[in-house]
Amino acid sequence: MRLQLPTVPPISADELVAKARRANPELVAGWLRRRVKSGAARAGFMVSRIDEEGRRYVSVTHNEEVALPPGAEAELRQDNPRLADLQATYDALDLPSAVHTQWRQGFLKKNLSLAWFRGDNAYVWQFRQLGHAARIRMYLAMLDVMERDALGLFDQLTEDGLFGAFTFEFGERPPVSRDLLDSINEINYLDDRMGLASIQGLRVLDIGAGYGRLAHRMSAALPGLAAYDCIDAVATSTFLCEYYTRFRGLPDTVRVVPLHEHEKLAERYDVAVNIHSFSEASHDAVCWWLDRIAERDVPWLLIVPNTPDELRSTELDGSMRPFRQDVLDRGYELVDDRPIHQSDELRELIDLHDRFYLFRKRA
Repeated sequence: MRLQLPTVPPISADELVAKARRANPELVAGWLRRRVKSGAARAGFMVSRIDEEGRRYVSVTHNEEVALPPGAEAELRQDNPRLADLQATYDALDLPSAVHTQWRQGFLKKNLSLAWFRGDNAYVWQFRQLGHAARIRMYLAMLDVMERDALGLFDQLTEDGLFGAFTFEFGERPPVSRDLLDSINEINYLDDRMGLASIQGLRVLDIGAGYGRLAHRMSAALPGLAAYDCIDAVATSTFLCEYYTRFRGLPDTVRVVPLHEHEKLAERYDVAVNIHSFSEASHDAVCWWLDRIAERDVPWLLIVPNTPDELRSTELDGSMRPFRQDVLDRGYELVDDRPIHQSDELRELIDLHDRFYLFRKRA
């Protein structure tokens, strides 16, 4: 004899919702979380709540452990009259360099906290560049840069963590930051390849100078620096560079030249540097800048792009155009091309693949 089980009518969606409302909300929420996690796990994904440490790796953040200097918050604001004036002036310029493909206002609003401009943001990716295990990766990067610090800059340059910079301390060593390591690495590289520190009356042109990171470091490392001109096509960068070079008390030999006054740039420089900005500009803008360099017969040109495989621009449609040949067409030859970190194993571990491209003007 076959046992006949009672038929259970199917439950409707409305009834399911009603039952859920009557149930303990915390139990229902827990059940839903478990269902989502188990379903994701079967698909090969792990779902977990992101903590404060994890947020640093995916969003604009800054270090608040070091307070802003007095008056900084009042001056570093979007409605500052100087910033508004620069923005209006730059917007009215009929120059290829003033037409932005990446550094537009929407990009800046999402990727920059003005008063904390040395945090993890559009200017310097720190946690987002290094990813998880940032402390370990920063330590490895530091050891690599220290190994090639022929100028002894670790003993000369310091990091105070101001304006939101994330700092790392290892043992008895002074704090380091991405700003500090990049600067020491770049200065030592230029000294090794072109004798930067030994040039009498050294004159530097920094195109895409940002907030003035390298101007600050180079003026401190090379007291005999005769001239360092900062220029940037982004009004916010010019505004911050004016503030930062003034705040750091840099000598009068360091100038911030607004884009609309580009004709006031000096007639002669020993080296022009472009760190991470040509690759964030259009091909037309890059070529415009290259013309400004070529017409001054600048003997050395250092470019560090964001693209690891080639020199490429960023166009409005998201495409990227190579511009190495445009540099060569203006009378330059590539004399050195190498990763900013020399060890293949290290680059894989810290996932930093930027390269130095050093050009020299042909005689």
